[in-house]
Amino acid sequence: MASPRITIVKHPMALEQLTLARDRRSDQVIFRKAIFRLGRILAYEFLRTLETKEVQVETPLEKSRGEKIKGNDKIVIVMILRASIPFVEGMYKMLPMARTGIISAWRGEPPDFSIEVSYAKIPTIHEDDIVIIADPMLATGHTLVEVANRVMARGKPKRLVFFSVISARQGINYVSRVYPNAEFYTCAIDRKLNKEGYILPGLGDAGDRAFGSPY
Repeated sequence: MASPRITIVKHPMALEQLTLARDRRSDQVIFRKAIFRLGRILAYEFLRTLETKEVQVETPLEKSRGEKIKGNDKIVIVMILRASIPFVEGMYKMLPMARTGIISAWRGEPPDFSIEVSYAKIPTIHEDDIVIIADPMLATGHTLVEVANRVMARGKPKRLVFFSVISARQGINYVSRVYPNAEFYTCAIDRKLNKEGYILPGLGDAGDRAFGSPY
């Protein structure tokens, strides 16, 4: 298997926001804002991969040449409830024309990590689309593969991209075995997974930290 295509975003603002997200003392508001900002930063870095086209623009004084991004209306962001909500909100700041898919999916217990999906609404995918599947945590990769399978049932995109705040190498490798052409954008690849499939050192349960524990 070829090495996965991974972009680790090391912008100083990303590192600072990641530190806030990791810190157990960060309350819900601080945590959500950190995840929001990280979504925006990852989307900003991703935009570097899109082509631009030359356009003409009129300044208040004369005509000039300018640039516009090509293909930013061909992006589909797939949000995995509930942890992805602030993450995707940040992404929209950089990708305001993106279409949206929403999936409610969660991972079962080890060792199988079976995935249960209770809701899925994904737009039709066209061959010139770029699909970004967003989940703050890429741990075992089982959830992301299940979501990607459902995306592919709606059509084959030009690019399949996974956005995460933190990742585990094991999860990246698992996803890459199923989707070898996938791309990964993350802020950190953490040390390992524990036996329950949680990332270490990680940042805890992103959904609970953003919105409160349901228990």
